[in-house]
Order: sequence, then structure tokens, then C-alpha cells
Amino acid sequence: MTEQMKKQIDDVFHLWQDGVCPGGQVLIRQGGQIVYDRCFGYADIENRLPVTKDTVFHVASVSKQLTVFAALLLREDGLLDIDKDVRAYIPDLIRFDEPVKVRNLINNNSGIRDIWTLEMARGVRIDDTITQKDAVDIIANQTQLNFPPETQYMYSNSNFVLLAEIVERLAGKSLNDFLRERVFEPLGMKSTVIRDRYWQRIDNRARSFWDNGTEYFHSVLNYGSYGSTSLHTTAHDFMKWMAHYQHPTLCSQETIGLMMTVPALKGGAPTDYAGGLMIGELCGHRYFKHGGADAAFRSIVVGLPDDGIELVILSNTQNTPTDPAAMAVLRILLGLEAPARPEPEAAESFDPSTAPGVYYADLPDAITLDVVEENGKLYMTETFDKAPLVHVRGNLYRVGHLDQYLLLGPDAPGIVMSGSVMKLQKADPSPAPGEQLLRYEGRYVSSEIETAYEVEERDGALYLHHFRNGQSRLYPIAHDRFVTDGRRGAFVQFTRGSGGTVIGLTMSFGRVQNLPFSRED
Repeated sequence: MTEQMKKQIDDVFHLWQDGVCPGGQVLIRQGGQIVYDRCFGYADIENRLPVTKDTVFHVASVSKQLTVFAALLLREDGLLDIDKDVRAYIPDLIRFDEPVKVRNLINNNSGIRDIWTLEMARGVRIDDTITQKDAVDIIANQTQLNFPPETQYMYSNSNFVLLAEIVERLAGKSLNDFLRERVFEPLGMKSTVIRDRYWQRIDNRARSFWDNGTEYFHSVLNYGSYGSTSLHTTAHDFMKWMAHYQHPTLCSQETIGLMMTVPALKGGAPTDYAGGLMIGELCGHRYFKHGGADAAFRSIVVGLPDDGIELVILSNTQNTPTDPAAMAVLRILLGLEAPARPEPEAAESFDPSTAPGVYYADLPDAITLDVVEENGKLYMTETFDKAPLVHVRGNLYRVGHLDQYLLLGPDAPGIVMSGSVMKLQKADPSPAPGEQLLRYEGRYVSSEIETAYEVEERDGALYLHHFRNGQSRLYPIAHDRFVTDGRRGAFVQFTRGSGGTVIGLTMSFGRVQNLPFSRED
């Protein structure tokens, strides 16, 4: 690797080099040799502790491939049949009627609702203490699926929580102990562990910090749930695991093949998800990869088997999206030109007073965001305070110093990231006749997440209230269909019975679709 290439890679992570800031580890191996090894920023900016090679990161969903591998080792041991219904191994955790195979958990096509989305709908917050029992219990309460198994791909953390339960029951020990004995110790991964208790101490552990474009906030993570997440490791440790894909010593080549095989879905629906890994191509170069995101932690691992390239990026901030960063690094390594990034078309004539409001994309992966005006300045509301919006031109605004832009106003709004635009719609805040909205008022209860929401009319608008999630306004977008403001990110469809009376509602949050609530009399 030339010095110029190293400088280009450094520039990809420029936001991790701005004084006392969070950052991460970037490690590249090419042709069996480490060619790039850099640590950026601080593991703990409050205590001024820099990131070093020994810093341990929470890697979020990068964990999933190890959970899949554990299950496939039990398959090699003759203890697990991945084509059996999951009821054969965890019958007490299943209430839905459809048969779901263990293989469906591995391939993320089971239709089982996502655990974290369910917990958030229930009122559990990301910084609450969340145990494995909490996760398992709410999954076990689900009586319906998002869709019939093998008909769609939809990312769901629940699949891997259940897979971890299966591994533990068959192995007779914790997932961490099983992986330590069968993977971590044999490969010399001395700094790698699954944090399966939120109170567990892990030496040299990085804390996560959210960047809102102008300042950093400590983003607390108290997960004790695992299988889908909670692996803690270093870039050097994880690179030892990456080498195992090319030269497996702990399993058969068939097991690696299962992890790399993308299933065919019924009806020809598209998917690129194999076994805890995503499979794809970059300009004809085959790769496998997986990313992770919890709190402000971000991570990605990528392998290009034909090119002998392996890349690990671990970070404790979200300000540099790791997937686009990884692709940029790979283009540098492969000598590929960066794709053209056309300037987004901004409205030439734009009235800034039309910018504030609620914006949404009514898609399976629900997106909502709020833009507010304070003292003549625009902000996007976030979990942590408000992110300032910097005017670029027309109706185009940048989110602080981040590589994220918004097109605002009622005409063709959108989110701009990495040069591509996701179209949005702007909710209409106009009041409606109260008598039309009163029909929706009431208390709506879900037995599957054991919580209730109140709907009430006030001054020509509907409001959704939850004892823990607080109050959100409901904006009408279709007949009986509403979108919440950006803090909740939910779509609400009221359901009617005989005579047209409203008898319930369903909520869709992206990875949870049509969660039913019944209206109490």
C-alpha cells in the first residue's frame, strides 16, 4: 500500500481526527499481511482516554455471525437439525402458528418481529437495563408474524436471540462459554467476550458518543441481551476470526459454505442475507460483510475472498457511517474510482417558513423526522437535544458537520446521504373537524407487548399518548391512517368492525409490521 493510499484512507475518517473526539480502529489485511492499522480519537472523551489497539468495542450486529457459527458447530456435532421447526428445540417460546425452521432464523427470513422495535413500542428505552430474559419473554408473547416464513427478507434481531437460546439449551452452557471454548480460545482472541449481563465489567471498553453535528453526547448502552448483539472485541482480535473464513480450522468447509449461501425465497423476493453475513459485489469483486449499530457504536467487517482483502472498522460514534466508509476504503484498495456524487437538486425559490414540520417515508422501514424553528434557526430533533441545520442553498440543509443533508419544504423533500436521495413527504398539520376525530378516541391495548396507548382529540388534532413514550401528534396521511411525529417513527392504521365502528388499530414501526391493539369499551 502506498503512502498516498494511506492518506486517502485517513481522509475517509477525518471526523475522528478533530481534537478530543470519539473515533475507532481501522485494520486492513491484504494478501495475508496487515497493510493498514490505525487508531483514531478517544475511547472515552470525558476521561481523555485515547483509542488504542487494546480498546474493546461493542460491535452490535457483527455478533450475529458468531451466533450462527455456534449453531452450525452444533449441527456438525449432530445435535441440531437446521431444517427442523424451532418448536423442536424451544417449544415454550413459540406462540405463533406458522412453522419456522432454524434455518429461517439463520437467514433472517422467519417473519418474527424484531425484539428491539417491540421493546421500544412497549416503552423500553435504549439506555434501560435490558436482560436476555426481557428479550426472550417479549418474543415468546408474539402470536403473529410480519409475514409467512421464506416469503420475504426482513432484518430481525429476534431471530438471533432465539438462536442463542437454542445453542445454550443444546450445549448445556452459556453462548459465551461455548464460543470461548470452541472459537475465542482456539483462535487466540484474548480480548473477545459476549457481554451477557449488563453489569459485567469489561476492561479497556470504549464508551459511545453521539455526534449531533456540533457536540458529543454520551450514548448509554445497558444491554445484557445477546445472540443478536453484545459481542465485545478489538479489530486485531476479530481479524483472527476473519482469517478463519479463508482457512477454517474449527469447522468443515461445508459450514463456511452454509454461512455464505443466500437462500432462494418463495415468489422470487430479493435477499442478500446468508448466514449472519450479507453477500454482494463491488464492481465485480465478491464480498461478504456485516455491520452493526447500537447506541452510537458502529462497526463493519468485510471480506473479499478473491482479492485476499479483509477489513475491520470498529467505532464508538455514528458520525462516519461505516458501510459507506468501508466501500470507500475498498475502492481505494482496488484502484476503483469513487462513484460520482451528483449535487442534489435544490429548489431555487424556497420560503424557509415552510421548512418546519414532520417528514416521513411510508415504507416498510419507517422513517419520520421533525424539523423545528427556534430563534430564526432550523433544527432536526434527535434523541439527544436538537441537531442544527446549516443552510447550503435553496431548500438544501446540512446536518451540522455531518455528511447528511435534508431537502425541506412541501415540494419534493428528502434525505440526502452518500449522494443518493430518499424521497419524503411532509405531513399536513391543518386541523380537522373535531367530530371526525372523536371516533378514534379511546384506549388501545396490546396483549403481545403488554402495554396500552391512549388516543385523544384536542383542538382539531389527534394525539397518541403512552405512559413511558410520552405524547405524539398523529398526522392523517390516508383513510384511517396516520403517522406520528419523528420521535416515535410509527404508522397507525385504525381498524373498523361491523357498522364502521373503530374497534382497534395496528402500528407499524419498520421491523414490526401491523402490531394489533384492541380498543377497550
